[in-house]
Amino acid sequence: MSEIAALLLCKVGGKGGSADDIKAVLEAAGAEINEDKISALTADMDGKDINDLLAAGMEKLKDVPMGGGGGGGGGGAGAGAEEEKEEEEEEMEMGGGGDLFGGDGGGDGGDY
Repeated sequence: MSEIAALLLCKVGGKGGSADDIKAVLEAAGAEINEDKISALTADMDGKDINDLLAAGMEKLKDVPMGGGGGGGGGGAGAGAEEEKEEEEEEMEMGGGGDLFGGDGGGDGGDY
């Protein structure tokens, strides 16, 4: 698969896509060089235009069903309700603070 990606990068970069070009791209990426795969790819591509091959592939893909039915959107409400409940619990735990300076704030003098 990396050999095909290297070939496409060569074509985008204006190179011919020879075996040496493909090897140079793979070496620059630090990928493993497989001579057999490169020679098989260049033999398969001999005399073919990459743009024609891509157009033919896209034509075949248009008949492949893609996407889904759009279901599965109802799960969000339960998570939101749970999160809201957690926030309420945190507020209840943090409430008060009147004892911070010793006393309940009743104004009876206390330790002041």
